[in-house]
Amino acid sequence: MSNAVSVRVANPEHGAVTPALSGSSGTLAERLERLVERARGHQFRVDGVARARAVLDETALERLEALLLDDQSLAFLKSRASRIEFIVDGHLPPHLLDEPAYKTQALFTQVIDYAQCKACGLCIQVCPKHVYTDDGHGRPARGRRRAEECTGPHQCRQCVDVCPERTLSLEPADPVFAATVFVLLPGPTAEASAAHLLPDFFVHNPLDVGGVLALPEKLPVERLKECHRILAASQFMPILETRGYSRHFVDSPDPDRDLSTWADENGHDTALAAAAVQLVYRELPELGMLQQGKYRFDDVLHRVIDEIVNAGIDARTAGGRELLAGILADAYVEERFLGAKRRPIGGILPPGTSVAWKTPYGEQIPVYMHLEKCLGAECGLCVTHCPEGGGGERSAIRMKFHVPQGTVPSLVRGFRVHLLRLDGSHRSAQDLEDLTGRTPFEFEVDPDFCKACGICISCCPHDVIEPTQRFFDMRQIIT
Repeated sequence: MSNAVSVRVANPEHGAVTPALSGSSGTLAERLERLVERARGHQFRVDGVARARAVLDETALERLEALLLDDQSLAFLKSRASRIEFIVDGHLPPHLLDEPAYKTQALFTQVIDYAQCKACGLCIQVCPKHVYTDDGHGRPARGRRRAEECTGPHQCRQCVDVCPERTLSLEPADPVFAATVFVLLPGPTAEASAAHLLPDFFVHNPLDVGGVLALPEKLPVERLKECHRILAASQFMPILETRGYSRHFVDSPDPDRDLSTWADENGHDTALAAAAVQLVYRELPELGMLQQGKYRFDDVLHRVIDEIVNAGIDARTAGGRELLAGILADAYVEERFLGAKRRPIGGILPPGTSVAWKTPYGEQIPVYMHLEKCLGAECGLCVTHCPEGGGGERSAIRMKFHVPQGTVPSLVRGFRVHLLRLDGSHRSAQDLEDLTGRTPFEFEVDPDFCKACGICISCCPHDVIEPTQRFFDMRQIIT
């Protein structure tokens, strides 16, 4: 749980909200842009600039200038890599959680000698990423491939290994990705993250409990879609039930229509419901000390209509705002994990009692034998599918990182990885760390929580996991 407080301001160009950190001034942005242009002048590809622009402060930028400002330092880095990427230590706001270049560009080309291909279709069947499409005759179609999904010969190469005619090979599509200098920036919540390290696999949820809601002084309450963009970026998520489904109201493509539907379903006048929504949004920036996260907006609107609008309470007074703040606090949803993390703890046994009760579903528990083929958090199917994967102490499978997470996609693909830190430990480009070949992460399996169901083994696309026999000492005294 993070208690970090970040102040945000509206970005009129995009209608979004960006962190108002000390590094967001125009002067610092211009200095950063000069550094980036200087690096590009040395033929570097530079990625993650928006991330750097959002989180850099004066101290970090000075350290970056010391590392990248002069031509000698850039020449030294150029001898090691052809690309620079800014990565962040700690949690990021949702609008900065962009997909890495590895997920959107083809890094490898699948070279096939069609004159030798026997159309057996094995490469199509074995590919865990479904890169190939059958041309109707058992051969990979020439022009229809999901090449951006290919993780290359170091991480996978199953299609190469299975080909009986050795007619297939994987080649780099863009040599610029072969070696990268990752610049590790201090994240806006790095200190808070370090104070609450979890021993298990943890992908930060933007609706994590504990953040303080911060909004611009005024919201465009009469333009719901624009207003919702700001609320979503600020991590205020009202949940509204319409047509039998609870949805994030801020994600609605037509919020006015959904609000009208809600009003009809709940016996309220549409204009009255709209007035209640505008009242809530108008006063949100003035309430203070609200938490980021999910709010049961059905409860909020019912109470605002009954206790404020119909009661003739002026929400702009101190008493009215206190009442509204209480209504919102009562509607807050205490939910740390979303998505796959929402699923309840699985099985019949209480969590953490598999060994004590000696009644697991099966006799085999997972062992991670082939980590060289694992994508880690890019995949994470074993963790998200685990019935005992609720996070925190209730995790049968835990993932521990040994390197900054932003470097993992490059490491698992067998590329060269170098690291520059802006925490003060690196004072010149010559302090560059070489992470190439390092084991980026490991998995831990807790037999107290593992029910031996085998789901993690069956869902792993790269056959990383193998089962091992679990034995119980039946002489153990159960207390």
